[in-house]
Amino acid sequence: MDLKKTIQQIESLPSPDFVLQKIVDTANNPSASAKDLNEVASKDPAFVAKILKLANSAYYGLPRNVSKLTEAIMILGFKTVRNMALSIFTNKEFFNFESKELNLKEFWKHSIVVATIGELTAEKIGYSNKEELFMCGLLHDIGKSVQGVLFPGLLDAIVKLAKTKKISYYEAEKLLEIPTHEIFAEILVEKWNFPELVLISASRHHRPDSMRNSIYSDPVNIITLSTFIAERMGLGDNGGGRHIDVPKYCWDELGFTPVLFDELIASVEDKVRKIDEFMNIQGE
Repeated sequence: MDLKKTIQQIESLPSPDFVLQKIVDTANNPSASAKDLNEVASKDPAFVAKILKLANSAYYGLPRNVSKLTEAIMILGFKTVRNMALSIFTNKEFFNFESKELNLKEFWKHSIVVATIGELTAEKIGYSNKEELFMCGLLHDIGKSVQGVLFPGLLDAIVKLAKTKKISYYEAEKLLEIPTHEIFAEILVEKWNFPELVLISASRHHRPDSMRNSIYSDPVNIITLSTFIAERMGLGDNGGGRHIDVPKYCWDELGFTPVLFDELIASVEDKVRKIDEFMNIQGE
């Protein structure tokens, strides 16, 4: 595979449009107001309608229906609305390729589940930016989507090998001696100019040891652990033939105890029951 040519092909893939990019920028701006975010998002009425549908879904469990975007922003927060917008874009542009080996609905579900578990884990251990972990989880396997969009035959070959040999998707890539989905993800997320935390999570979640003792250690460990939980619970399909391994230090560094882990699993089980509605709205 010609990596230079591949990079050029990735550069041609869709980027967040003007409205979404402004939403991301505004949500990341600590001095922005709800009015600022509302003004940006309101430039796309169809998008606003979908955001309100998501906000009123069982997934978020608001005590009352909201009818205005400003209400959703005030109740759910800037970054949650940003995550909704990013989910809509990602689902539309990167989960509509053809695959003979991978069920794309289940693949998309895996991404949403990992995002959900990531956010719940961050909340359980007291990580301050839980919404950032949703974003990281949502995009952690975006490199596989890039492979599927650009090289559908390659993705199918990786999935088939992983399922046949009962190894992880990442291990199958290594056996085939090809650039891994982490590399594809890094190129794309860098192109989008998204936060470094997202880039690191997407390009290091199979190698959490590479981030030990760094400021990104906790989020990378969280995404690695969230992937493992999603796989073990059979929630979605990421193309692997077995669950990934989670080094013991990942659990230790996040401060997990058996009691805390049981509490997390109970929260996950409750939340994932509401994911199908969330997915259906995004796919409309």
